[in-house]
Amino acid sequence: MDFNIVKIGGFIVLILLYMIIRKLFSKFADFTEDIGIAANNEEKIETLQAKIDALEDKINTKN
Repeated sequence: MDFNIVKIGGFIVLILLYMIIRKLFSKFADFTEDIGIAANNEEKIETLQAKIDALEDKINTKN
């Protein structure tokens, strides 16, 4: 009977360990995705700023 309790306890521990590791990988993936999105947004901001500057120059030369 003790052997069955040990097997059941080990199985529960493995399930809990799987859930914890899965949660950690999920958080790590979300964190790295946020870093990638932030870097992409910075590139877009720089591109838009360059376009704004070019349009301001065009407006200033027309007047």
